[in-house]
Amino acid sequence: MMTMLYLIVALIVVGIVALAINRYVAVPRNIRTLLNIVLALIVVGMGLWLINTYVPMAGSIKAILNIVVVLASCVGVLQALGLWTLVLSLWSNLRHHSVSQ
Repeated sequence: MMTMLYLIVALIVVGIVALAINRYVAVPRNIRTLLNIVLALIVVGMGLWLINTYVPMAGSIKAILNIVVVLASCVGVLQALGLWTLVLSLWSNLRHHSVSQ
């Protein structure tokens, strides 16, 4: 019960920090983006911890869920930083290069 209280307090603190960063504090745009990414990763991590701790499911399903969440988080971070199109074009170039040989 106490861990849930700590988790709720932590989520409230993350929400207040995010609100302050995005509305009231004059922060350069690139720093704001990085801070929002870090805060989003904290929330995703807390959510994944909650699911892994309190939702009963088979170990294989938990492993698949963890992999999907990590991959989705990586894609989200790359998109937020503007690197996703670069990764896709690199992947496309690698695929076409290996096929043409």
